[in-house]
Amino acid sequence: MDKIGETHQGTLDMAFFRLVPNLTIMAPKDFKEFEDMLEYAIEQKKPVVIRYPRGGESKEKFEKHEKIEMGKAEIIKNGEDITIIAIGKMVAKAKKMAERLEEKDENKTVEIINARFLKPLDKETIKKSIEKTKNVITIEDGTIINGLATAVKELIIDNEIKDVKIKTYAYPDEFIKHGGVEELEEIYGFNRL
Repeated sequence: MDKIGETHQGTLDMAFFRLVPNLTIMAPKDFKEFEDMLEYAIEQKKPVVIRYPRGGESKEKFEKHEKIEMGKAEIIKNGEDITIIAIGKMVAKAKKMAERLEEKDENKTVEIINARFLKPLDKETIKKSIEKTKNVITIEDGTIINGLATAVKELIIDNEIKDVKIKTYAYPDEFIKHGGVEELEEIYGFNRL
């Protein structure tokens, strides 16, 4: 396969930028939230990175859009048994996954958190949810290293939250083939979420 483009995929951007001090990193769940983030970023007096939703927005529609506040996640749905934390376009996949999990076991409820910010991460909201459910799933369309999954695992370790089961969905630590969003999601299993 032709190697052109493999080093220029957007899977490394958030992980790379997370290393930069005093940088705010956001990713919107849909175009409405993207607009809100752009307006919010203009008001800030410091550098802000907003990840553009490559491939457009998902067909999943969100009725609720909370005001953007620095480092504040959005709880899409409350639940008691499983916490799904997603960022950017993957929030739509989190919603579908939650529906399937609740259909599979009607006695379980799933909490969905739209992280919105990779940095600063909303540690308080995420910690509270993890302590409640003890079952965590993270979903991101970036590399598995130094992204949302890493940030959540650091939070769990730093707060000494015991007996947590965690499952992560992200791109592997390798250069990703060049291709369309749907093609790559098929290859790397995101279409099965």
